[in-house]
Amino acid sequence: MGLLWGLKRGGLTIAASIIVSALVLLAVGAMAAEETVTLGDYEVSFDLGNYTGYELDFEDVPYATVDGEEYPSHVCWIGADNMMMIALTDYGVPMEATSSLTRRAVISYLNDAECTNIQTHEVDIEGKPAILGLGERPSSDYLVCAIYWPDIHDVNGTLYGQVDCTIASEASTELTELLLNSIHVGLPGEEVVEVRSEADRIEL
Repeated sequence: MGLLWGLKRGGLTIAASIIVSALVLLAVGAMAAEETVTLGDYEVSFDLGNYTGYELDFEDVPYATVDGEEYPSHVCWIGADNMMMIALTDYGVPMEATSSLTRRAVISYLNDAECTNIQTHEVDIEGKPAILGLGERPSSDYLVCAIYWPDIHDVNGTLYGQVDCTIASEASTELTELLLNSIHVGLPGEEVVEVRSEADRIEL
């Protein structure tokens, strides 16, 4: 898959080799609806509007923590007019989730994809702080990468999260915006509250 380039989270690297790969081709009905998939222990939903011509493909990609423990990153590929990806990683313990560290992870992802002219912006996804990056591929196509922490919380003035979500897309602007603006990661025990507003809408 073209979007998987050793995703890095600070000192943590997701290996590019596939340990477990399960291919699921879903025929989407004539009426588009919100899609819900299971990534690890989490339910992730998104809505691509009236677009029906996509297929889903899943894989688990291992990474090694600093102490040698391995946890998988759960990946959902969305084959639309071009490829999009959602990768959910549960680190098992709270990690610092500051803007600077998240920005570094986005830039690292785009650099690994050999992007140039990289730009990053602070945005909100699900009402949570996120970093959105845009880079130009050697093919002159553009790659979007966004990273946020669905369970981000403040501890004595420092932001922490245990689960991070990486979204990458080479698809059209319209589909990429639909994914970014509709994604939801269900957390255990959460009460679902709609927090999105037009002011928070991401436009590329």
